[in-house]
Amino acid sequence: MTTETQPGTTPPAADAPLVAPFALDHANLHVRDVEASLRFYSGTLGLTDYTVMDRDAQGRPTFVELHVGEQLIFLMQRPDYQAPADRHQRGLNHICLRITPTDATRLQAELQARGVPVRGTRVGRNPPTFSVYLEDPDGHGIELEQATG
Repeated sequence: MTTETQPGTTPPAADAPLVAPFALDHANLHVRDVEASLRFYSGTLGLTDYTVMDRDAQGRPTFVELHVGEQLIFLMQRPDYQAPADRHQRGLNHICLRITPTDATRLQAELQARGVPVRGTRVGRNPPTFSVYLEDPDGHGIELEQATG
């Protein structure tokens, strides 16, 4: 059922929320190759606390739970997954990982040396932060945000 509002009238008030969210539990990402993604997330981004939830017949991980503080990132194998070529057409803009402060110039150089696509940076003012935006092997956007000052 749809409700139309006539020009010059006020739309009906929104219904009361059905739930009361209080935290983000997890993000679930489709990836072509869980092993390759796990190397990126653990080796490059330092998410070394993880649980292999499922494996294929050859014993390779196909579903992994990465622990990021109290939050989780799931890597779910979908060999035919293809991110849209235009990153602005993707449904997921990015996930943000807060990191301990580091030399931002060196971080960007080391990411690029590993072949990680760096898409840009941002300086935040309140609170003061510096972010580097990059992509994982499947084109998922990741923001690495660190406090400054």
